[in-house]
Amino acid sequence: MSRSKYSTKKKRSPLYLLLIPCILACAVTLAVSLYLMFPFTASDVLRLASEAHTCLSQQIASLADIAVSWQTTAPSHTSANSSPAQESEDNSSAPYIETTGEQGEISNLQSESSEPEDQVYLYMLDTSAGPMLYYHQGDIRWGDYLYGGYDPMSSYGCGPTAAAMVINSFTDQTVDPTDIADWAAENGYYALHSGSYHSLIPDVLSAHGLYAESVTDRSREHVTELLSSGHILIALMGRGALTQNGHFVLFTQLLDNGHILIADPVNYENCTLEWDLDQLLSELKKSYDSGGPLWAIQL
Repeated sequence: MSRSKYSTKKKRSPLYLLLIPCILACAVTLAVSLYLMFPFTASDVLRLASEAHTCLSQQIASLADIAVSWQTTAPSHTSANSSPAQESEDNSSAPYIETTGEQGEISNLQSESSEPEDQVYLYMLDTSAGPMLYYHQGDIRWGDYLYGGYDPMSSYGCGPTAAAMVINSFTDQTVDPTDIADWAAENGYYALHSGSYHSLIPDVLSAHGLYAESVTDRSREHVTELLSSGHILIALMGRGALTQNGHFVLFTQLLDNGHILIADPVNYENCTLEWDLDQLLSELKKSYDSGGPLWAIQL
């Protein structure tokens, strides 16, 4: 028994058949009008078509490049169980400074460095307030930079370098020691051939959104309490082998054995040693202007 086949073609309405000639007529009319207003030849049409094709191809290629770039740089989704501290460690390319467990000698805290001058220092410090990027004033990136236009950072830049560590790590501002040195020179905190005026510490931190409180009670008990409660301390040490004007270091962390860790802008090795807090407090510079010789930064 045969099965009848139905045609798959649809009948076109008279309106559809009338619409096609109208469209063609409009296109011809438009082409003639354009030719009468702006005469063109067949070569002009081919040239314009080629330019349009080239432009379209470039746009498509550009969009493809953007799509590939977005895929390669888009941040990966973090697990809901990961903490901000873990994200910070994952994103940090700088290794943490490892301590040796040895005790440092106070005689090493001076403003001259015997370390290599062609070195880049890229390390993180673990502090009472969280991770802090370490800066060395003799770093090859800025060691020869002239503080105030006269004095090299490698010899005179401990103040700007100490402040830069704190500002760069604990605010949303990205700065390096030269940025702070320029700010100091422009605002009257640079002392020719003597480094920085002591007022640089509280004033530059204040200008960058931090508060440096003068520590008038410099007893071991009070300083221990500050370090235990999330403070970083900036200390003006009494030794200044080059200028006799002192040397800025940071007290960064209290250890279980009662010793502390420091960040020394001129001596990387000092950051790997443990320090006797009583000894450091006894060696603070006997200068009490601008809130010195000890400031606490609450972060």
